[in-house]
Amino acid sequence: MIEVPIPKMGMSTVDVDMNRVFITVGQVIHMGDPLVEIEGDKSAFVVEAECNGTIVAISVEEGKVYDVGHIICTVDETRGQ
Repeated sequence: MIEVPIPKMGMSTVDVDMNRVFITVGQVIHMGDPLVEIEGDKSAFVVEAECNGTIVAISVEEGKVYDVGHIICTVDETRGQ
């Protein structure tokens, strides 16, 4: 299992707005697929999958604010490849 965290967007960014969630539990993803769109102090950014697998848990919701490092989702690399 791999936990995907919200990446740091800049030196001063400590939290981000969760603009959009593109994934669902049970969805098969591939490297480069969009997971979520986040917005920090200066810009919006799409977080992409860095592995192949199946989404087994989502820990964010659209419209909420999360700290950098908060887990976006959990991916099972052994399923859905």
